Amino acid sequence: MSDVAGSDANEGTGSPDAALVRAFLQRVLPQSPVTSVGSPAEVESVAEPAAVRSYAITSGRAEGAVHLEIESMLRVTDRAELLGGRLQFEKASIVQLCRIEILSVAELSARLHLPLGVIRVVASDLIVEGMLEAFLPSLNVADDIDLISRLIEGVRAL
Repeated sequence: MSDVAGSDANEGTGSPDAALVRAFLQRVLPQSPVTSVGSPAEVESVAEPAAVRSYAITSGRAEGAVHLEIESMLRVTDRAELLGGRLQFEKASIVQLCRIEILSVAELSARLHLPLGVIRVVASDLIVEGMLEAFLPSLNVADDIDLISRLIEGVRAL
């Protein structure tokens, strides 16, 4: 994500800065067993890599400009089809998965192994950029014509 690197000008250019940021986010810290943590300084020095990565991906934001529910469905727009190749990292992964099929925020979180909050923020950014559109599935089954049609076809197939 170019927000992590600090400028949108590097997005899509394959700049060395973007490669360094991605390598930093994917690094694996040695796992050493922590038996006891004594002083407050030692507590602060034990950092969760996933928490740091999530903070970096979202630029410290806990919420996006667009509120998304867990069950919000996301699909790509025509703009994403044209400009999707310029996206990097998590944004590119989300657009690529949603290009294959319409997915919920929860499904994206599971497939990308990222926290729900991170997916909500990044997907919100993509909606604001016009790359994705979100909608809530119909909660009233009687209003969902596609679902009723598929049910009828399934029963006929029996």
